[in-house]
Amino acid sequence: MDFFEKRYGVVEDEKINAFHKSRRMFCIYKDKLIIAEANLPYSHAVWFEKEGLISKENDELMSKIVRGIVDSEGDIYFYKGYDFQIDKDAEVIFFNHLSELITRLKIKQDAKVFGGLIKQEKGLSWIPRKEYGMVKELFPD
Repeated sequence: MDFFEKRYGVVEDEKINAFHKSRRMFCIYKDKLIIAEANLPYSHAVWFEKEGLISKENDELMSKIVRGIVDSEGDIYFYKGYDFQIDKDAEVIFFNHLSELITRLKIKQDAKVFGGLIKQEKGLSWIPRKEYGMVKELFPD
């Protein structure tokens, strides 16, 4: 188990790598929306390390940077920390950039928006902590 797997409490395998490749990562850093390349087979922590935002010696930004994914169904999830939490600050930061995320990734109106995730046993889908509704409900015409 490598450093980041220990921090997440999850051992990556082929199934997890396939999930990683199926989703699109994003983060909001210094009030700027950053969208990762498509089909990346690794975690946000590895992405942040490659971008020079964190290291194995200093990974404190993992608990501060609001980040998330757009899954293969087009639904949006956001959170922060290795434990996929949300709080009022994360909500404010995320919703300030949601319109830009929708535009840049051409997210459909019926996509759902979720905050946080609750880890489950290996092989089970993780459960969102909170559902905010569909894009069309959050941004009515």
